[in-house]
Amino acid sequence: MTQPLPEITPEALFPDLEFQTRTVAGVVAREVGQGPTLMLLHGGTGSWTHWVRNIRALSQHFRLVLPDLPGMGESLDVPDDSDLDGYGEFLLAAVVAGLVPAGAPFLVAGFSYGGVMTAWLAARLPERVAGICLLAPGGFPPGSWSRPPLRPVPAGASEAETNAVHRRNLELMMIGDPTRIDDLTVAMQRRNHALTRFRSRFLGYRDTLGPSLRQTCCPVLAIQPERDPLPQPDAASRVAYLESTAPRIACRIIPGASHWVAFEAPDEVNRLMIEFLGEVAHLIDERESILETAEREFLLDRLTLRQLPAGERANFSLNLSL
Repeated sequence: MTQPLPEITPEALFPDLEFQTRTVAGVVAREVGQGPTLMLLHGGTGSWTHWVRNIRALSQHFRLVLPDLPGMGESLDVPDDSDLDGYGEFLLAAVVAGLVPAGAPFLVAGFSYGGVMTAWLAARLPERVAGICLLAPGGFPPGSWSRPPLRPVPAGASEAETNAVHRRNLELMMIGDPTRIDDLTVAMQRRNHALTRFRSRFLGYRDTLGPSLRQTCCPVLAIQPERDPLPQPDAASRVAYLESTAPRIACRIIPGASHWVAFEAPDEVNRLMIEFLGEVAHLIDERESILETAEREFLLDRLTLRQLPAGERANFSLNLSL
């Protein structure tokens, strides 16, 4: 018998925060907070709930946009055989259609498979994506990762049996400290698993991150958990690969944390993201201020030029060109 899905909403988890839910080009996204726009991309077999321990802290500094990726959560279906570019076009269509403010620079952070899509977006929109964070990203070359043997839920399993399987899989893959796996965490995992139609592992477990990072010109912060079961032989080797691939990257290893690092070490992850992305946002503001000043001075110069007598106009134009 199919078990009913637990109902999990941001309004229920954060009753004091004001969320908005929008659907743009088939992509369903929650929004909360004030400040520079930061889009958070969850991992494979996930949803916005992958950021449940980060939303409150980050929303005090950024306007968060938390989409369910295509083929997952409440967003639109995508073809099962989509390659990276084909899949990315669905996300890009939503971005272009207004998932983030039109024409303005924005920040992106991605966890696991969301890290693959974060780098892909940064490579496709270099004039828009001002900085990115990669948290335990996927997309590494074959031979550099190993996936734990997760258990399927048996047909006809009771609710208790279903919860036990998801709890065990969380411990094997996502969360190193089993005391952190409470009933809400299991419920989120159950719901995410049930609502996933696109199996991102076919893209997340291939060499899909490096090609995008090599084309990325914005600053990059990579947060790698020390006890992530995926990297082989260890987290340090993954950091070495990232540092050799991205032109402008800073890497940090979080001691003791497993793959779902934003959940298991939220205080440290939040601090690193706020510091790094806050500095990038400050640079954006400075650049925009310089451009506004330059544009204003240019317009004033043009206005002055129109008011000059014809004989003086040529000399003034010459001075402007020097």
